[in-house]
Amino acid sequence: MSDFSIDYILHRAGERYIGTNASIGIVERIKLEEQHQRQRQAYEAYQAGVAVELANMAAGVVDATMSAFNHESVAQMPMFDWLQYTRYHPPRLSRTLRQPIAKRTPGRLPRIPFTPAQLEALESAYRTANYLSAEEANQLAESLELTNTRVKIWFQNRRARERREKRERDESYESTISSNASSPEPQSDIVR
Repeated sequence: MSDFSIDYILHRAGERYIGTNASIGIVERIKLEEQHQRQRQAYEAYQAGVAVELANMAAGVVDATMSAFNHESVAQMPMFDWLQYTRYHPPRLSRTLRQPIAKRTPGRLPRIPFTPAQLEALESAYRTANYLSAEEANQLAESLELTNTRVKIWFQNRRARERREKRERDESYESTISSNASSPEPQSDIVR
């Protein structure tokens, strides 16, 4: 057989060089193949042990020696994590590995509610004018010991609340009118 034949190149070319620097990849591949073969055999043995155990349970056979043999053989078999993971039973993670649930954005300050006095002052300012100028917002913020931003956002939220309440009032009024229009009017006994 020629050194340049396809059979030689595909199957026997690396045999000559095992142990040399040129064949390190071949040696690694041989070791990996042996390792995969051992894992396949262990998995098949594990499946066979489980199948025997299930057959015994299904038949109602509880022989102490057979049960001890199966438990020992199953206990000696290597357990691979990937054999236990199914889509119905995902792996349980310890509390340290679980990601904590973020309650708020990192770097954000905790929520500080307005005091009743601040709310009353803001409401009275809102009754005076729905919109504040920059100077009025600065003065109000300074008098209430709040930031300018908090005062502006409070006014935005208050205007949005007023629009929402008005929309809800209009919808309830319209539904009342439509329900009255669909119901028959009472007959009047008055003769003209």
